[in-house]
Amino acid sequence: MLFSCTSNTVEITLGVSKELAEYRFSNYSNIHYELHFELPEEKEADIFATSLIKVTLKDNTKPLILDFKANDTHIDNLIVNNETCSYDYIQEHIVIPNTYLVEGENKISFQFKAGKQSLNRNKDYMYTLLVPDRARTLFPCFDQPDLKAKYVLSLDMPEKWEAIAGEYATQKETVEGRKLLVFGETAPISTYLFSFVAGNFKKEEYDDGKHKFTMLHLVDKEKIDKNKDAIFKLHVKAIDWIENYTNIPLPFHKLDFALLPPFQYGGMEHVGAIQYRSSSLILDENAGDTEKLRRAQLISHEVAHMWFGDLVTMKWFDDVWLKEVFANFIAAKAVEPSYPEINHDVQFYVSHQYRAYPIDRTEGTHPIQQNLENLNLAGTLYGAIIYSKAPVVMAQLEEIIGSEALQLSLQNYLKKYAFSNATFDDLINVIVETTAKDIKPWADQWVKKAGMPKYKLSIEEDNLVIKTEDIGWSQIIKVNNTTVNINSANTSAPLGKAGNYPLDQSAKGYGYFELAADLQTLLIKNIANYSDKEAMTVYGNLWENFLHKNIAIETYLPFILERLKVEDNSLLKKMLFGQFKEIYWYYLSKSERTKLTKKEFPIFKNLLEKSTTNTLKTFYLKVLISLDHTKEEYAFLEQYITQKNTIPTISDANRIALFMKLRMEKLATSREMERTVANNLSSDYYRSYLTYITPSTSPDYIERDAFFEDIKNVKNRGNEPWVENGLGYLNHPLQAANSIKYIEATLNLLPEIQKTGDIFFPFGYLKNSIGKRTEKSVIKKVHQFLEHNNIDDKLEAKILQNLDPVIRRNQFTEML
Repeated sequence: MLFSCTSNTVEITLGVSKELAEYRFSNYSNIHYELHFELPEEKEADIFATSLIKVTLKDNTKPLILDFKANDTHIDNLIVNNETCSYDYIQEHIVIPNTYLVEGENKISFQFKAGKQSLNRNKDYMYTLLVPDRARTLFPCFDQPDLKAKYVLSLDMPEKWEAIAGEYATQKETVEGRKLLVFGETAPISTYLFSFVAGNFKKEEYDDGKHKFTMLHLVDKEKIDKNKDAIFKLHVKAIDWIENYTNIPLPFHKLDFALLPPFQYGGMEHVGAIQYRSSSLILDENAGDTEKLRRAQLISHEVAHMWFGDLVTMKWFDDVWLKEVFANFIAAKAVEPSYPEINHDVQFYVSHQYRAYPIDRTEGTHPIQQNLENLNLAGTLYGAIIYSKAPVVMAQLEEIIGSEALQLSLQNYLKKYAFSNATFDDLINVIVETTAKDIKPWADQWVKKAGMPKYKLSIEEDNLVIKTEDIGWSQIIKVNNTTVNINSANTSAPLGKAGNYPLDQSAKGYGYFELAADLQTLLIKNIANYSDKEAMTVYGNLWENFLHKNIAIETYLPFILERLKVEDNSLLKKMLFGQFKEIYWYYLSKSERTKLTKKEFPIFKNLLEKSTTNTLKTFYLKVLISLDHTKEEYAFLEQYITQKNTIPTISDANRIALFMKLRMEKLATSREMERTVANNLSSDYYRSYLTYITPSTSPDYIERDAFFEDIKNVKNRGNEPWVENGLGYLNHPLQAANSIKYIEATLNLLPEIQKTGDIFFPFGYLKNSIGKRTEKSVIKKVHQFLEHNNIDDKLEAKILQNLDPVIRRNQFTEML
């Protein structure tokens, strides 16, 4: 359907086109929603609801377009301005004829059956998750971020249930085992930030006179008692720090949160009702400083969104990175004072450069800011470039203009666009106005151009020489504490004392640094003398050189193994462990793995037994679990699946991971062993996970085939991390020969995965399928799939990102 607006003709298409969004923004304003949901106790029962929408129209000569991705029969008794209204349902939109509309305020009321796609329903509880364009799958709305609205929500639900939403609630009445909660009117927020959580939750409350929180959870008393004080205090610290940094009090009246066992992300920043994955906040007794820091960063990230994303929201999802870059950047700053024992330069590098490179080195890389024509593809924008590369660019910006100037610029930005929307260019204009520095050319290069700069590093006459052909990527790094601006083809700086690694990449330097052979030798030889920050850069750069075939495996694998045993920084130890697993499983043959295990298993077992902390013992146990085992190693590992009390204690997740590994190795395949493992688990959640995941490692191909077939049914993909893990096991090198047959079907299912899954699922789905392969035939199958299917370019990019390690593994094999 086409209709004319002031300057052109707008086509009504599936999703929410940028064209439609721009038309509505120019014509619709002062939007209010009053939503009422009747929540049944039964998981499969329909949810009936009513809605009253108030919207001011500048022009009433055009039809009004609401978004609703559900069957049109879900709408009933539509009344517009007190008149029963007929309407058209076209391409996921409710089209109300202009004859029912008036210039100025319009009132639209109706009954509807709530859509189910983004109303995540479990036994005894449910939660909404509407980012980025899923509000329209739940209720009719104007589903675009720049049409902010005020909401009044009411929930009719079982009397024993608890609920949180964007405002405080008043309980109106209790009738026949039911109760009605009416939540106050919210501040103006985008549709994707509307949310509620309701169910048979346990409730914890905190009130120190200044901060007041309610936490809903399903955690047993012992675990919640050990964690709740830390969780509450981390929220307090995050709020206080960010209020001080921004000079703006918490922008919304309250901040509650829910801990959900199966949750698609680490957290989601719904206004007044943050949702967290329970396991991200509930730590066990073996948790070390890095795990505690990660929890603090997650909480600070979601709290930071109350300002960056919720108060000021990107105008369109092509700038979704804006809210994520500030949340990550601010979170890193906010947690630093509370963890003086952590090297935060190392933490920043591991969380950002090191996570961005695996995407930015691929054919599927993309700019930080991406073009988006339709909101139904917004989910494909998410990934390591916006979450990890963008904060590095922000750190560079801070280096260029100074930390105080950046802070003042962000304060001005938040005040100027409070409860409104802003673009990347709006941000840059504020910074230019605040600092009088023209940073636009630099910002456009880093934000609007794909890829990363490439440098060649060598030693010449006691100088570190940096050569590049990518002159446009101007950036500041430090060489022996001397600031160097790389903006020319050749840059050099004194090496400093012999053996020192002069390149400081702590929070700023970004790119592929190709190391000359003599520089590689210098780094490997002197690694024991380096600071944590220097070692971090060495490990990261040597790894990139290995993946670019610039350092031999015969050199690098022994180096990693040795450092894995002696490195005492837990973040660096984890980095090395990841590198080791990639080489061990994808760059070594079966016989080489067996030989290495026979040599190294006793060494790491001895390290486990001699370690003085549970955290370190747990780390070495993970190393032992990661190896390819025989009956000889099984004799030691068996206790960790058959006994409840072990040294170190083993988490449910690690116990299941070990059991799955032993099943793939045909060392623990009996039903009796499965029952033993289930009995040793501490939670029903993990017992359900074990039941779900076990067929993926079955010795019986019929069970594995059935597991894969089940994934094709959207109803069996409700817990997406479970699906990803199952695919990872199916495609593991230990089962690769028997699972190559799934590759074509895996690819054919991808478009549906993108449509029905949450924002991170397509990437995780690909990472745990084609991303786990080594066969050259997989490369061919992927290219054939792309050639014969009209795949959106952003989804194609995710395919290429996950094909990259397969290509590199094959290139390594061809070199042998």
